[in-house]
Amino acid sequence: MLHPSHRARKHVILLILAMVMVTLGSAFAIVWIQQQISRTALSSKDFESRLAKTSSKLRYLDERIAGFHQPVVLQGKVAGTLRPSVEDQVVFVNERQLATGRAYAVSQPYEVSMDLALLDIDRSR
Repeated sequence: MLHPSHRARKHVILLILAMVMVTLGSAFAIVWIQQQISRTALSSKDFESRLAKTSSKLRYLDERIAGFHQPVVLQGKVAGTLRPSVEDQVVFVNERQLATGRAYAVSQPYEVSMDLALLDIDRSR
């Protein structure tokens, strides 16, 4: 019969104990990873529902803004209140670009006419 030595028996027991420890550690790691995945999924679900609510509110506000900007609605709001502009209301601006990247404007006097708005196509920018 084979009689393993005391030293060989010790190595086998240590090897089995190491295998059990690795197996238990791996099992706990798998459970922990599954819990983290579950938490992340719940968090993602919460963010997605908040995003859907925000998108819905934004879509509703866009519809309301679009409704307010309809020409018929705007015309109804200003009916009877529009008049030709006066000299102090309109200022023409010529932009000039400086080396610093900042734009400055020079105002020029306005000539009063009976038009509500004046478009001078011949004038260069």
